[in-house]
Amino acid sequence: MKARIDITTAYYFPLIIRIVAVGLIVPGVALLFAPLNWWMIGLLLILLSLFVLTARYRLSINLVKQTYHDHLWIAGFEKGEKNHFDVITGMFVNQNAYTQTVNSRASSMTKHGIEYNGYIRFDEEDVHVLSDDSKKRVMRKMKKIQEALKGNIVSSTTIQINSDIADYTKVES
Repeated sequence: MKARIDITTAYYFPLIIRIVAVGLIVPGVALLFAPLNWWMIGLLLILLSLFVLTARYRLSINLVKQTYHDHLWIAGFEKGEKNHFDVITGMFVNQNAYTQTVNSRASSMTKHGIEYNGYIRFDEEDVHVLSDDSKKRVMRKMKKIQEALKGNIVSSTTIQINSDIADYTKVES
């Protein structure tokens, strides 16, 4: 049984920037060993890549101390406040419609879609855990989190995850 559950909720940088960061590691290492004092630029590229690759939003739940920490995590450093809770009252999923417009000189294009969001409710506060365009993926990930919480409940706490994940989305046809 673990007293602490860590959940990566989202990456800070988009996928394309993370791919570029991976591509900068090899030139960075090569510049470390290049002549003419290029090692500083190589070190800078490596550090920049590590910064981009490790930056993510995380949620840490300590079941013994009954605290949660919704924070930005970069290479082991955490930025965010810890909060105390008495009860985890449940988990739920909702949906939000969105509209995204892309403009260019020749034309514009508008994309309409639905984003599904998963939340954990601590006392009366809802903490966002994940978002996706697929309701099935959100429900699958939320069930994994629910199982981790159920399997790690400490007897001295008042955590109750006995209910199913509430689904506040419209019924898919």
